[in-house]
Amino acid sequence: MLRLNPLFPLLAAAMIFHSAPVAAMTMLRSNDTLVLYGKVEADDAQRFRRNLSGGEVHNVVLTESPGGDLNAAYTIAQLISGRKINTAVQGNCFSSCAIMFMAGKERRMLDSKQLAHTRLGFHGPHNKETREVSTEAIPKLREWLLKATDGKFPETLLDQAMYIKKSNDMMLFYYPGADKKKGNIRFCMEGTLANPRKCETIEGHDIVSVGILTTAELLKVEDLEPQAAVPVSKETQGETK
Repeated sequence: MLRLNPLFPLLAAAMIFHSAPVAAMTMLRSNDTLVLYGKVEADDAQRFRRNLSGGEVHNVVLTESPGGDLNAAYTIAQLISGRKINTAVQGNCFSSCAIMFMAGKERRMLDSKQLAHTRLGFHGPHNKETREVSTEAIPKLREWLLKATDGKFPETLLDQAMYIKKSNDMMLFYYPGADKKKGNIRFCMEGTLANPRKCETIEGHDIVSVGILTTAELLKVEDLEPQAAVPVSKETQGETK
């Protein structure tokens, strides 16, 4: 009997967000893994807490999120780090989404066909109504990222990401070598995210050396499933599900 991993349809559904408008954050469970995608809203911290109460969670997979509410992201990040949950990413994970990702005990990218298009985006916080960069909120985020990366994030690089001029300026991190024609780190000015080739390429660092990923080893979807054996009855042998 072929057992399809429950994460495949969840991750496939998330990839719709490449072309569709992003709605509020959706949280789906597959055994001990939570898949999160969509915009981070203010009440998502409470929803995430309720999901944790539904059973032990070892992994949080983040995918196709433009970010959102900063306070909710900080709270979810604290819950992830406090429980020593691992995080993984597939597709776009920007702003508040990247903050949640950085709370993982182990942080990896998923081994998938989307790897070349998977990217984590960091930038300074801003007012979600006025879109003005919130310089007074930068020190907290800056310190948090330095701590999360064990001080590996070069401060000059971090300052470039934090002290932005426009709310949609962003520093993007790709998996090393996923697309050899492009740089692994790029700083994109507002309006260029859709065309990263127009962004500034940052040399001399990569996503592992700056401490964003804890390892260059890719995470396979099947490795997210518990290793306990699942009994198969004689009646169901040979079936395909």
